[in-house]
Amino acid sequence: MCDLVKLQPYVLRSWESEFPDLGVAKTQGGPRVYRRTDVEQVLRIKHLLLVEGLTLAGARRKLDDEATPVGAEQPAMAELVGKNARERLTAVKARVAVDSWI
Repeated sequence: MCDLVKLQPYVLRSWESEFPDLGVAKTQGGPRVYRRTDVEQVLRIKHLLLVEGLTLAGARRKLDDEATPVGAEQPAMAELVGKNARERLTAVKARVAVDSWI
């Protein structure tokens, strides 16, 4: 993996300790086995650190924010629109249609 992502082994090992989501499979006496998602995450971490200039803590926070589902903290659409939204929209459309004939 070090050749693939162009990192020194000690850097990769330190990132494995900093980012517990890196799912390296450590086989007894064998080489470390990485999944595609691990490689993608290492490349993302590398970008955050070297290109965007974040610290390890900043990169960890950014990855945590990206992992949060999009609508997890937002109120449900029904709460925003309110009850009987379809009926209210239909009534507004009907009024617009009537007004356009006048």
